[in-house]
Amino acid sequence: MHIIKHLYCVSSYLLLARPFITIGTKSSLVVAGETINSCTSKHNFASNCPKEMTSSPAAETYTSGTSSVAFVTTPDENTAKKLARGLVEKQLAACVNIIPNIQSVYMWEGKVNEDSEYLMMIKTRTSRLDELIKWVRENHSYSVAEVITLPIEKGNVPYLSWIAQTVPDKKQE
Repeated sequence: MHIIKHLYCVSSYLLLARPFITIGTKSSLVVAGETINSCTSKHNFASNCPKEMTSSPAAETYTSGTSSVAFVTTPDENTAKKLARGLVEKQLAACVNIIPNIQSVYMWEGKVNEDSEYLMMIKTRTSRLDELIKWVRENHSYSVAEVITLPIEKGNVPYLSWIAQTVPDKKQE
């Protein structure tokens, strides 16, 4: 544990019990099969968390659907990291988890294909989805990039508040 830096992203969805890469200002980590979420784990690094990440449950509120998760697949780690960094730097995403070695089976140009890909799990504001989708399409190496989204109905309210604070609301035109 001495090599673990204080990482802060509370990941709401741990899809596979293996290490994954996180791009963002806050992250979670899987070490020896155990998820370390600095604000929520039994290791309790909460003293290092911003106050808004450890607020009392009584004061917590979240409007269902104001945040979303977007899923994007990429052919390799470098592409996933490039897209993830761009999304976070442009404040279109608060946090992007990169999950390696997923297996995709799909129909393309009349043939069934099987490929190893990387899955990006992107947390953002729902109001910014159109911009996020447009940016991914313009910067992805696939001619038809997979970008699918789901609204976040419920979750850890301090984490959902962090998403709202990190990703500015859509600019009014």
